[in-house]
Amino acid sequence: MRSHPTNPSLSRRAQAGFSFIEILVVMGIIAMLASMVVALVPVIQERAKQTKSKDNVKGLVMMMVDKRMGKVTGGWPKFSGKNFTLSVVSSNALDIRRRENLEMLFSPGDPYLTLEDADQKRFEEIDNKSLVDGDFHEFTSYAGRRNADKEFLITSDQERMGTMLLCDDDDGPLHHSDGLVCGYSTGDVRFKEWEEFDMRKPDPDHPDEFLGDASSNEELQRMLGIR
Repeated sequence: MRSHPTNPSLSRRAQAGFSFIEILVVMGIIAMLASMVVALVPVIQERAKQTKSKDNVKGLVMMMVDKRMGKVTGGWPKFSGKNFTLSVVSSNALDIRRRENLEMLFSPGDPYLTLEDADQKRFEEIDNKSLVDGDFHEFTSYAGRRNADKEFLITSDQERMGTMLLCDDDDGPLHHSDGLVCGYSTGDVRFKEWEEFDMRKPDPDHPDEFLGDASSNEELQRMLGIR
């Protein structure tokens, strides 16, 4: 039986392993995959922050609503701004004795106000009396609806239609670059992009225009009691 002659060049190439060109191709593929991962990491992190923040706002709104009946118990808190949000503390709906419970009051996207910087003892000062005139803005990342004055109280029609109760505050840098986490009287919680508010993206480091008196959006103005 005759054996076929072996090509010496093919034999040497097989023994040598990958060629230089093949190594370059593999390195190029690895570099491309690495760049894709690097680009995706911030996106994944931001989505996680939005999800956690929506859970926080959902929990806060549900503390103001009768879970069984889907109705407000005792009326919406008669406070405005951060004090509206902190009514869950004054009503004892949120147990402040466990520090992990306080995480609900802080957005994971907020670099300015954090639970780590908050004095847990000072949460004990929050009650209905202190919320009338007190300033507790550093105790939560979420702005609340203006509801302290008679002319701005949430009406039954507003409640039924779903008026905005809570959203990310404008203290310090933006929590999320693309929009706001918003909670409604119906219990609905959404992440709304700036375009949905018919407004341009605020200055990331000084975003006070979106919740300030100069806000051009009707929904945000209603929450502030401007309209």
